[in-house]
Amino acid sequence: MILFVDETECKDYFIVAGLLTESKSKTDDAFKRFKKKVKNFPIPPKKKEKLFTEFKSVLLDKEYQKIKVCMLEHIDSLNYSVIYSVYKKDGNKFNQDIKERIYLQLLNNIVLNIDEQIDIIFDTFNKKDFEEKIINSIKLNHNVLSIIQQDSRLEFGLQFIDNICSVIRLHIDRKESTLYYLLSNYYEVN
Repeated sequence: MILFVDETECKDYFIVAGLLTESKSKTDDAFKRFKKKVKNFPIPPKKKEKLFTEFKSVLLDKEYQKIKVCMLEHIDSLNYSVIYSVYKKDGNKFNQDIKERIYLQLLNNIVLNIDEQIDIIFDTFNKKDFEEKIINSIKLNHNVLSIIQQDSRLEFGLQFIDNICSVIRLHIDRKESTLYYLLSNYYEVN
């Protein structure tokens, strides 16, 4: 099993989420089918180039909701689970040190709630010391076979979980219909 991990936040919440799938190859195949299906959508060339470099949730949520729906449908073709953990922020006291500590705690909550042996790929922070802290901390869990960071532009599973994170964030922040949240295999752990 493989766990793709990303995080998101809004004014009141910090969320870490994981997409647990059978394998990287099946996840990559689902992404390639999704990309093939949307390649002929009517999109201006410059935007298409940007969009197809990395299917970021910010762009899909704002301008290309049909592509987002298509992506979520392709995720549903996988044998998967989405596991996430949420931290309610304490006012303005959410600096980088606290964020890093909370990220580790939330990721650990997710990993501890998975019974299978897993490989983990998390989105890079471009902060080497923090990435090493994540790896060294999380690899101590008995079910973690490996853990690496990866650039989301290069890892399809991370592009999937980025978009899932936005669904969870909008659901928790009550800013969007919960249709896809309710229809999908998502569950919260603490």
